[in-house]
Amino acid sequence: MSSAKARQTRTRLPKQSRAQLTVSAILEGAARVLAERGWAGFNTNAVAERAGVSIGSLYEYFPNKQAIADAIVSEHLAKGEAMLAAAATNASSKSSLETLVTSLVDGFVNLHKDDPRLHRVLSSEVPLSSEARARVGALKQRVIALVATALDGYSNNPKLTAQLLVETADTLTHRWFAEDDGNLTSPEIMTSELRCMLSAYLVATAGAHT
Repeated sequence: MSSAKARQTRTRLPKQSRAQLTVSAILEGAARVLAERGWAGFNTNAVAERAGVSIGSLYEYFPNKQAIADAIVSEHLAKGEAMLAAAATNASSKSSLETLVTSLVDGFVNLHKDDPRLHRVLSSEVPLSSEARARVGALKQRVIALVATALDGYSNNPKLTAQLLVETADTLTHRWFAEDDGNLTSPEIMTSELRCMLSAYLVATAGAHT
């Protein structure tokens, strides 16, 4: 049996408001357990206890811990899609290179600083479904395309320049917040430095284009 067929989804979807509240409590509790314990320490008993529901109630909606994690990933991706789409749209306004860099960096910073422990576990420990991986890839390509549009006229290869900008902003902000042990430079300083670095790259690229 293939992994796609073996992967179980929700047992049933909540339709009534009470059921929706139960599922919300389960997912909220699960997110906290996942952030605190990581994937290895994540289990349905701990989730049920944190959510304040019986294990039987949990299994009415989720057959196993992977199904719960898939639902958390889906919610996390939805937030990321909204945040980055807005940032990329603003960056593509073509008002200035400074606006482009500021919008792009701020978008990734806001994404990664929102519950960084959970973000770290979801991105590096939880097995992602093929659907989740496809959504991540599609979102990144959408952001790259919007930034490339804004760079038309500034770069000899707008798509490559956009890809380097997006990958750099994403990778550095992710590593910054994921590895923060309380001793790193403040997010404000990191954000300012990243803006300066990417702005310098864009200025050099634009200069080579003229």
